[in-house]
Amino acid sequence: MIQNEKRTNINKTIWNEYLNPIGNSLEQDHETDVLIIGGGITGVLIAYELSKNNIKYTLVEKDIIGSKTTSETTAFITAYHENLYQNLSGLKAKTYLDINIKALNDYKELSEIYDIDYEEISSCLFSKDFELINNEYMVLKNLHQDVKIINDIPYNNECIGIKYENQAIINPVKLVNALKKDLNIYENSEVIKLYKNEAIMKNGVKVKFKKVIIATNYPINNKLNLLFMKLTQRRSYVCVINKNKIPMVYSSVDDNGLYFRSYKNYLIIGGFDRDTGKNCLCDFEKKVCELFKISRNEIMYSWTGQDSITIDGIPYIGISDIFHRNHIIVTGFNFWGFTWAMASKDIVLDIIKNNKIFKLTKVNRMCINKNLIMNIINSFKNIIRIGNPRCAHLGCKLIYNKKEKIWECPCHGSIYNDKLKVLRGPANKNIKNNY
Repeated sequence: MIQNEKRTNINKTIWNEYLNPIGNSLEQDHETDVLIIGGGITGVLIAYELSKNNIKYTLVEKDIIGSKTTSETTAFITAYHENLYQNLSGLKAKTYLDINIKALNDYKELSEIYDIDYEEISSCLFSKDFELINNEYMVLKNLHQDVKIINDIPYNNECIGIKYENQAIINPVKLVNALKKDLNIYENSEVIKLYKNEAIMKNGVKVKFKKVIIATNYPINNKLNLLFMKLTQRRSYVCVINKNKIPMVYSSVDDNGLYFRSYKNYLIIGGFDRDTGKNCLCDFEKKVCELFKISRNEIMYSWTGQDSITIDGIPYIGISDIFHRNHIIVTGFNFWGFTWAMASKDIVLDIIKNNKIFKLTKVNRMCINKNLIMNIINSFKNIIRIGNPRCAHLGCKLIYNKKEKIWECPCHGSIYNDKLKVLRGPANKNIKNNY
């Protein structure tokens, strides 16, 4: 984001203040029944569930627990995800809704045990497209949901929305901190190679396992299961200002739309999502300043986040591929990571204990649509493009983002700093800078 010497919270999230490193890393060879790779909210919730069921596990995280995607979220918990329900068949819609409502209830139960700044709140999905909103409303009414149409959307006078009751907001890092205290977790422990029953750490430590759960934002093993063709990554911009509390959470489904939620005395504003590697044409801070009539120095925090997007809007949670039936993939939560992080713990537990596959989220489910075709074309186009530098993942030509001073992979979303040091996967190697 834009640099300013007077401001210390550029590229720092509001949740970073709550990060509390454990400090221990895995320094010797290790053996476990279940290895969990990834220490965001998803990995931590899965570890919590395995612990409750007396399943021997070990969780490894390459950085600080909760410091990546989890700390970049707005931590809005809802069972209603954009305008997805009108695109699902009746049974799929009901299954999707039920598991996300259960996730909401599970967060409420945790809030009765831990101090996570949990607040039950109404939410609103809004758009300038009246027909789109009405279609989603009718589908949800047919699913017997308590929803209603509203038109008093803050800062969006031309929109209408659907109001949902009994959704929630939390502090995501406080939740991770609360859960991790009694879990078997190692920080600063990066997996760089993954075999069928063994993981190799960056420091050379070997971890043997019976099953492995890959709970990274983008799976580190994504070739045999073709996830590199079935996932894209999108970047979101977020700013925080000191502003009066708003009555509910608001989320736009329009291109370059915004979403809002309160936290204490702050207003968190996000939006202007774009595919990673596409031109960054928006100065998001400027947009926020214009909308709220403030100066840049009044922006308290400013950051970008990145999410993995599936081709059909449903996550991938299940067996990786036929050659790695003990590898469990958990990814592709789109922009709704917190409900699906909670839901995934139940799906993963069922796979481990009962060898039961959740059909809705199968990794190898058949889905051929325009999103898949565009992903394949985009990857092919950027692999054959002439020039350097090239991504260490699959060799796509990188795009330089001048505004944020980073290199982006337009194929699969890897991010490098201006010195070509990898910041975000799926790539896990730096690039020698000869350019």
